Amino acid sequence: MTSSWQFHQVFRYLSVLLLSVILARSIQDRSALATIELLFLIGSLFSSAIVSSVLQAGLLPAVPTKNLKATSMVFLGFGLLSSLLFFLGTFAIPSWNHWSIPLRFSVAAWLACMPLGFILEHLLFRHQKSGWLRVSSFISGSSYLALGSTFLWWPLGSGGVQVFSGLAIFAFLKALIAIHFVWKIESDSTIWNTIKPLLHHTWPLLLAFVFGMYSMYLDGIWVATWAGASAFLLFSYGAREFPLSQLLANGFSENQVRHFRTHGQFSHFKKEQIRIGYLTIPASIALMVSAPFLFNLVFGSSFAAAAGVFQVYLLLIVPRLFFPQTLLYAYGHSKWALPASIVEWLINVGCSIWWLHLWGWEAVAWATVLAFCIEKLLLLGILRKKSPETWQQAIPPKPVLLLLLLLGFTFLLLQLDLNLV
Repeated sequence: MTSSWQFHQVFRYLSVLLLSVILARSIQDRSALATIELLFLIGSLFSSAIVSSVLQAGLLPAVPTKNLKATSMVFLGFGLLSSLLFFLGTFAIPSWNHWSIPLRFSVAAWLACMPLGFILEHLLFRHQKSGWLRVSSFISGSSYLALGSTFLWWPLGSGGVQVFSGLAIFAFLKALIAIHFVWKIESDSTIWNTIKPLLHHTWPLLLAFVFGMYSMYLDGIWVATWAGASAFLLFSYGAREFPLSQLLANGFSENQVRHFRTHGQFSHFKKEQIRIGYLTIPASIALMVSAPFLFNLVFGSSFAAAAGVFQVYLLLIVPRLFFPQTLLYAYGHSKWALPASIVEWLINVGCSIWWLHLWGWEAVAWATVLAFCIEKLLLLGILRKKSPETWQQAIPPKPVLLLLLLLGFTFLLLQLDLNLV
């Protein structure tokens, strides 16, 4: 089941990435493209925290197993609220006043339906419909790409209204399908007996997600504020984590929590850690070595300085491959994610501002890596105290640790500029 869930995560990421490429390559009106990217950011900020937190809370042992009806109600209410807030905001915020009414309505409809669509794959994942999960992921990603690029044969309107009209249709249809199958597969579950424990376990995860996510958004704000627009542009291009490591690690963690809740034990924990390490660490080393060449080839020589930031961000794979949060969630200690995230946020913000003034904008990337590593160390310490007999499961096996050491050694050689690669 782990591989099917990771396939879903990767395919969803690829569909979003491909739509971004199509938009950038096809739309010549840069103001329209800027509006579309801003609206995508707004959608992400509205939905990502609540969707991730509620779905993760639904995997915890203290929450009734069949909770997706309650999740649907939470997402429906939140989607309608975020849609209303966005629509009212287009009248209240001066820089949004120029957006056309059709664009506002299409984005509002997209925001209202989008959270519900995420339930469909989670339903198949939780009920171990591995084959159908792959089929659903493929159809969903392909439909997202097709409907999001309707502007290719429909002349682009004000602010890219066709893009969000297509995405609104996609979100609406997927929401209907999700609700249909939730009520069919979890027909014997109740909403009101489930929603209270679900929300009770959601709020600490929600706050932890907000602290963790927004600290990385703030990095760019500090660079733009104190280092200027040109430095911010370079930083934004370089501050990109290797997506495969993040997606595979997240997929592995969620599947292990699901399996533990269902079967009372983890599923090939160490074996899966080795597989993820073998897939991601050699690729990270190759990207680290070739980053200056790739940035020059893809973005041009003016973005060469961004390669150094990207190399630092590749080190985030080190904390990604430690899984104390997985064991804490499975054993019912998810509340400890919040204080660890607050510490991570404080370190990230404090060191980012301090080191930016001390060593320059490139040092902001180091603050992020340090903060993530300290957060994992804190979670490991909490896990060791709460579960002293099993905490070592969170540490990667020796082959993965050796590969991580090789990654660090490669980075050190590149920084010393010994010309050995």
